[in-house]
Parts: sequence; C-alpha cells; structure tokens
Amino acid sequence: QVPGHLEPVPLVERQVPRIRRLQIHRYAVPVGRELAFVEMEPEAVRQGMLAAGLPAEVPARLLGSQADYAREAGPTTDTVRRLLGRPARSFQTWAADHAAAFTA
Repeated sequence: QVPGHLEPVPLVERQVPRIRRLQIHRYAVPVGRELAFVEMEPEAVRQGMLAAGLPAEVPARLLGSQADYAREAGPTTDTVRRLLGRPARSFQTWAADHAAAFTA
C-alpha cells in the first residue's frame, strides 16, 4: 500500500527495484553509511545463508515467507499501538535511533 492511498496500489515488476532503492536510501541517511540494494536469485541467497552456518530450515522458511509476501503483503494490525499505547515507529526512525550500532 502506498502512503496516502486508501486502496493498495498495484506495483508493476519494474517499479520494485526503484522502490527498494528508495527504501535503502531512507535507511542509509540516518545511519550515515552508503547502502545498496542488490537483487539476488533465491538460490544464491540460500547458499550464502547455509555457508554462514544457518540450519537448512532457516533459509527455506525465510525465502518462503519472502515469496509469499511478494505475492501478497501481510495484514496491517494495531498490535503495537495496543501493546505500547503509541503507534509503531517507522524503520527509518528506528535506524536513526540505533545508528551507533551500524557504525561499530
């Protein structure tokens, strides 16, 4: 869903990398580092995770979840607001608050 729109806006395939680059830029600015979005084939990601020592079920589940999310975004809930009494913070805000952890 695009902020400011009531209905989900369908994304055409070629828009996804552009949107990912924008997201990465939003995260890079608060932490003061240059970041890049690199699209990889799922098998290369799986092999990298296995080479890093993760159990086989971790990449299988993670990549399966990502594939599901690519087909249909998950639901938006009010759980954070109900539990914490405030809206959820954006990832960009969290990254700014924890920038020191990314510079070590």
